[in-house]
Amino acid sequence: MIVYPAIDILDGRCVRMTAGDFATAEDVAADPMAAAKRLVAEGAEWLHIVDLNGARTGRPENLPQIRAIANRFTVRIQAGGGIRDFDTAEAFAEAGVSRIVVGTAAVKDHELIGRLVDRHADGMAVSVDSRNGFVTASGWTETTDVRVAQLVQTLAVMGVPTIIFTNVSIDGTLQGVDLKSLEEAARAFGGEVIYSGGIGSLDDIRHVARLRHRGLRGVIVGRALYMGRFTLEEAMEAARAPSVAARG
Repeated sequence: MIVYPAIDILDGRCVRMTAGDFATAEDVAADPMAAAKRLVAEGAEWLHIVDLNGARTGRPENLPQIRAIANRFTVRIQAGGGIRDFDTAEAFAEAGVSRIVVGTAAVKDHELIGRLVDRHADGMAVSVDSRNGFVTASGWTETTDVRVAQLVQTLAVMGVPTIIFTNVSIDGTLQGVDLKSLEEAARAFGGEVIYSGGIGSLDDIRHVARLRHRGLRGVIVGRALYMGRFTLEEAMEAARAPSVAARG
């Protein structure tokens, strides 16, 4: 299972938020490039980058920083934030992003999702952000009436290869993994799943890794890394925990 260290960019700063609340944003590195340099030096295979301005407004504002990171390092990048139309998706791809991540459009524009599946095949993912079982949109500021299971089943039928599942209510809290909701979403989707939200310890990563039989292929880690709860190397080792099936 792959560990995706997170770089969240707001107004050009590298920040972390709590429970999707923009008012809680706090700097966790000197700038996004400094964060990327540290994470690549520590052995990152991928970086997970979010343009928070774009996620909230639908107009990416931090693509130059993402492009600069992609140009400087050979690490692969999955990134999103404000991808609400085809041209913006192409701009992310042209900036050097290996996997574009779409969120709000998955609820509001199924035609776009279909076009991106056709265009990018395995180079796209949909971020399914959940609050109390319902999908959030517009940078987690809006809770829709669409249930998570309903959306992920639709995405599976459309051919979306990967979803990123987040329980927004615990994101950035370090309080642990919402395994119940994660397993329900993974079962409903039936494809590859990356998990995000609440990771505070190496055991949290091991718990996610043991759901590989449900399609878990990655885990996003943010605040815990920046706070020194564990190193990226330790996180990557924990992600290699044996699966339930392997343990018999």
